[in-house]
Amino acid sequence: MPTPDLYVSAYITAPTEPAAEDAFFDAVGELDLAGLEFALQPEGHRTLDPAWIDAHVPADSDLVVTLVPAMTVRRADEPGYGLASHEPEHRALALGDVARARDLARTLADRHGRRRVAAIEVHTSPGPLRGAPDAFARSLEEILGWDLAGAELLVEHCDAHVPGQAPAKGFLGLDEELAVVRSFGLPPDRLGMVVNWGRSAIEGRDTTTPVAHTRTVADEGLLRLLVLSGATDADTAWGPAWGDMHIPPRGEDPALAASSASLLGPSEIAATLAAAGDVPRIGLKWAARPHDAGVAARVALMRATVEQVAAACATTPAR
Repeated sequence: MPTPDLYVSAYITAPTEPAAEDAFFDAVGELDLAGLEFALQPEGHRTLDPAWIDAHVPADSDLVVTLVPAMTVRRADEPGYGLASHEPEHRALALGDVARARDLARTLADRHGRRRVAAIEVHTSPGPLRGAPDAFARSLEEILGWDLAGAELLVEHCDAHVPGQAPAKGFLGLDEELAVVRSFGLPPDRLGMVVNWGRSAIEGRDTTTPVAHTRTVADEGLLRLLVLSGATDADTAWGPAWGDMHIPPRGEDPALAASSASLLGPSEIAATLAAAGDVPRIGLKWAARPHDAGVAARVALMRATVEQVAAACATTPAR
């Protein structure tokens, strides 16, 4: 298959100390990438400053803005927060965060004279225990009425609520999300979907669920981004089994030695790519361990996985 545009979630792999974080983003900018999955952090975070983006993200890189970082902080204090919330005040909070992503897209487009935010990723928080598809549909209807400066609106499937199983996210099911997205009757480059390998594996507690989810969304013609993020059924340096902690894949490169317990490896990547078909974008989302890993080790992790996925694309037959 042709190599889709590759995006990396540099914010997940980056160190937290500001100078090291800057150096890491600068180094990632030298990799052969289409762009970054970019974090919508809480208000006032330094990486949301357009001047910081200009300094540390190449001008020709596109951004896919994910709402997860802001959502995670909000949900800690407001468990009912989310675009699918039954509670108007919590749905309004979530819409406010999407509006911040919209404003960033507009600001960057004005600053650069072109679209910089290729897509905005939204989610079905807070899930079926405090939310519902009809509330999510109302949120999408409002967002679709906004000027997003050319950004696509993408619904990322997270692990759904499974009775009797401790969730990482526990949001709406894929069938429910697909039904809402289909109901708008829009082309996928206006309203599409994202499958995240790790989050689907966490939901299914296996390696077949991500492939099934990917094929289902691709068959609907709605898959706009496949995110390769790992999962594991073992306790590791990344945390307890089945945590949503973005363990990197298995592989022969020395930079991947620590993640040998990952359920995502070359064969799983190949199977998922085959199910994805002509997906336009692939995201790579990895957390580094140990926590005090230096910039060079983190860049080596990124480089190893970019090469791994590019090689897999080159050897995967077109669907």
